[in-house]
Amino acid sequence: TYGTGAFMLVNSGGAPVPSSHGLLSTALYRFGASAPTQYALEGAVASCAVGINWFKDSLGMIGTAPEISSLAAQVPEGTDGLVFVPAFGGLLAPHWRDDARATLVGLTLAHDKRHVARAVLEGIAHQAKDVTVCMAADTGVALTGLRVDGGVALSDELLQYQADLCGIAVQRPRDVETTALGAAIAAGLGAGVWSSIADIPSSGDDIERTFEPAICEAERTARCASWQKAVESSFGWARE
Repeated sequence: TYGTGAFMLVNSGGAPVPSSHGLLSTALYRFGASAPTQYALEGAVASCAVGINWFKDSLGMIGTAPEISSLAAQVPEGTDGLVFVPAFGGLLAPHWRDDARATLVGLTLAHDKRHVARAVLEGIAHQAKDVTVCMAADTGVALTGLRVDGGVALSDELLQYQADLCGIAVQRPRDVETTALGAAIAAGLGAGVWSSIADIPSSGDDIERTFEPAICEAERTARCASWQKAVESSFGWARE
């Protein structure tokens, strides 16, 4: 879910799975008083729309949040080495560093607001990529696809960057308010509106668009290496 922050979950089955890679073990759902509880591993990212709002409101680079996508699209060749780590109040999963602060590295005189716009969106995608790597390590299962929701998921550019960095297909449903849909389904099952999952219309399966990776593995590896260097440079800036 791409919202103010970003939150990724993977179903880990009928028992909690402790993470050794910086994720959270959490209850996922229980549809009915007698139904078994399903658990998940969750990766929580503090800054998603937060970084976009900083670009819009604090820097005044755009008038509305969606404009960041069209601005980023003007540099299809990439950020030319610019990397943005949106650690405004520290980093959550998988680093858990409250001493980290937002960092813009690789800046040259050739860069302008288009490159910064793309770096802001790529910073969101890189954080989610880090979480997918930890999920695969904890579960022993490689992710083969990613289903997304939330208001920021309306950005085509962000989801393309996400597919590129993860190397897997990213699917966006027609209705991106999937969190609200899930809450409504859980409430309906609890109230007896439906007797089982099988009775519920599958509106959440209506995929509006699928984004496929468009870069090679070598390019993916290089971008992720630059990101990790930038993340390390964000550590240790918080004052006591």
